[in-house]
Amino acid sequence: MSIERPFLLDCTRMVAQRWLGLTPTGIDRVCDAYRAHFASRAQAVVQLRGRARVLDRDQSDSLFAMLEAPHSAFRRRFVGLAAVIGTAGRARADAYGAIYLNVSHTDFDLDRHFDWVQASGVRSVYLVHDLIPIEHPHFTTPHKTRRHAGRVRRALEAASGIIANSHTTARALDAYIRTRGLAPPPILCAPLGAPELPSVHPATARHRQRATFVCVGTIEPRKNHMLLLDIWDRLIARDGEAAPRLTLIGRWGTGSQDVRRRYLADRRLRRFVQVIGDCSDVGIVRHLCSATALLAPSLAEGFGLPVVEALGLGVPVIASDIPAFREVGAGIPTFVNSAATEAWIGRIDEFCANGPERRRQLAALDSYRAPDWRDHFRLVEDWLADLPYAGAVAGLLRAAAGTHAAQGAYRLRAGAMQ
Repeated sequence: MSIERPFLLDCTRMVAQRWLGLTPTGIDRVCDAYRAHFASRAQAVVQLRGRARVLDRDQSDSLFAMLEAPHSAFRRRFVGLAAVIGTAGRARADAYGAIYLNVSHTDFDLDRHFDWVQASGVRSVYLVHDLIPIEHPHFTTPHKTRRHAGRVRRALEAASGIIANSHTTARALDAYIRTRGLAPPPILCAPLGAPELPSVHPATARHRQRATFVCVGTIEPRKNHMLLLDIWDRLIARDGEAAPRLTLIGRWGTGSQDVRRRYLADRRLRRFVQVIGDCSDVGIVRHLCSATALLAPSLAEGFGLPVVEALGLGVPVIASDIPAFREVGAGIPTFVNSAATEAWIGRIDEFCANGPERRRQLAALDSYRAPDWRDHFRLVEDWLADLPYAGAVAGLLRAAAGTHAAQGAYRLRAGAMQ
């Protein structure tokens, strides 16, 4: 099968997320932004444990349309497309020079994946969202740490280029490279854009009679939800019915058992703390717009999309004092040490009373400009236009000089620059 478009976009995670009907995470929002930007110039790639299948132009357009449509119809429509793909054989895609984009951390640690990269002749580009499983292995499982270490190592060794989603991630990559004496491919730091959240009419935002705080993110150890339960346990004991409310929006993730057990076992806590595991974008916006503030107590982040989302909606933020939040916060959030329970309680009390720090944020938010995907893709497009070939692919192209494959590489390269 010949490649008709200059980009190959990996859609494996997008398909799995839609198939399972999962609430999108930060990585999923990035995948959607890349699909929206590149779909008209890309063909889709779907992997099964590293074994890649490139869809032709018409199949790709069908898949992109399915991924754009509501989740409810995805399974039925995708089954039909999968049957067509399955009966089309396993024709090899000669994709010399096409740029393969994997922005979802999907399977690029696997040998099969890199066998395909080298055999197909693509220039592979991987977006690295963070190095947290490597830097903080205690926040996850040994299996996930090994897999992420494999992704980062393989990308540094064999990719044509790497995109870092923030200066925080870029610095972590640089430290990883220096401590291991590696010779990395070109690396671009391109901070992410703010997600396009649905508009919600002010009249539909719920007006709370008492202070309510919101935390958005998968419930897992590094997000530090246990700190919030400790805080609310103390606030309830101190204030009784006058205590503020807390809404946790996010799926129960790996390592969330302790938080879940504590939450479910404490009936009093459940009266003041609500957990919403499956919340639509409209629901998230409504909860944020009616909140006293977003709470972001994370111990480690690569970017921090909930902070950007809240600030973009004009909602104050109390956040852990970590580099990623400093980077995206533009000096607006109130930063607190992630282990300082008393300091968090003090800030929450101040925000409940609409104190000076909350009023400072509200005034600063009038001039806040959320990061823009147009800025991100302007950096990415300029960088991709001059992206070299990785060693193995470069050797294949030199061997094929003057052949149809080499001509195809030039044609795809020229198309990428249009």
